[in-house]
Amino acid sequence: MKKIIIDTNGLDNGPYVVYNSVLEFTKKFEDVRVTLIGDFNGLKLMENSQIKLIQNSLVPSDPKNIRAMLKEKTSMNQAIMSVVNNENDGVISGGDSGSYIASLIFKSKRIEGILRPAFMPVATGLNGRKVLLLDVGANLEVKPENLYEWAKLATIFHKTIFSSKNPEVTLLNIGTEEYKGLEYVKLAAKLIENDQRLNYIGFSEPRDILRGMYDVAVIDGYGGNLVLKSYEGAIFTFKDAIKSTALSSIRTKIGALLMKPAFKKVMNVLDYRNVGAAWVIGVNNLALKIHGSSDEKSIYSALFQMYYAIDKELDKKLREFKNV
Repeated sequence: MKKIIIDTNGLDNGPYVVYNSVLEFTKKFEDVRVTLIGDFNGLKLMENSQIKLIQNSLVPSDPKNIRAMLKEKTSMNQAIMSVVNNENDGVISGGDSGSYIASLIFKSKRIEGILRPAFMPVATGLNGRKVLLLDVGANLEVKPENLYEWAKLATIFHKTIFSSKNPEVTLLNIGTEEYKGLEYVKLAAKLIENDQRLNYIGFSEPRDILRGMYDVAVIDGYGGNLVLKSYEGAIFTFKDAIKSTALSSIRTKIGALLMKPAFKKVMNVLDYRNVGAAWVIGVNNLALKIHGSSDEKSIYSALFQMYYAIDKELDKKLREFKNV
């Protein structure tokens, strides 16, 4: 039985959207039990053999005060501790990102040998290739060693989850030439290149993410966050542009009708809701961070990611980091 806990506090759409996703998910997968923790007062939600509800409306009183936040009996802290104490196999939260990663670092602890955990979403290229992008916001300032350790963690992840034999690793940079980029990026390149266990292909530009030109893309959290938001924004802009152009005349409407299956296929590949969340990679337990604005599709996708990771014993594989 796979056991997942979801912290529902902090979500724009409230607990209902999570509950509906969990209800659909448990209908399809019988070997999972999902615990929801949050504020359910006044809501008509029903428990069953696969769904458990825990009432806790507390959220961090001041996300900037990490020391105080860690001591508070918030739903987030309670959810994380349930995984640390082996009551659940994985945790998902839509709460404050800073509070979440801080609580995970102090309660779940970092994997031995890891200096800094990172946020890592799974992007999908137009060719269907899965691309791991990290870091996307946990660490704004980094050292070469951080980029190197993330390359190793992501390689383990890609091999475990996507059954890839030799994932291609790249460092995102302002150009592909070796002399370009900040000094710490060039130093990280040497560390990664000298590790024969990693399939390093050199520097790449962020524009190649949508093309699916590599498997693992490593960058500092500041740049990674900008890349991620640009990636999401480009998809929405492309969708809006196609829609407005298609409706501009009778001729384009007819053309759009004929092209609708192709457009639908492309948008389905690029729809970030098919992934639903970003991994907090580098801590001992499995943890996913979902958008505060997540809808049912996003949450369902996050549940599937966690379910599959538990099934593949991803946490154990990642904890073998030093041996890989």
